[in-house]
Amino acid sequence: MSDLDLRITELEMQLAHQQRISEQLNEVLTTQSMEVIKLTRVVQRLENQFRELRETPRGETDMLDEKPPHY
Repeated sequence: MSDLDLRITELEMQLAHQQRISEQLNEVLTTQSMEVIKLTRVVQRLENQFRELRETPRGETDMLDEKPPHY
């Protein structure tokens, strides 16, 4: 093989390696993006629940929140 053939082969190997790394990074990014979306939804639900609890007057408590008489 000539020097030029060796250089081309080396570049092709490097390109294949870079493409594989790019695909792996894309998979990781997609997975993390989906996880961020899920976590954002959870935080929004928690914020809504917190806001509802905050807006509930203190005198009005839910029976489920009260301790049973034997405590």
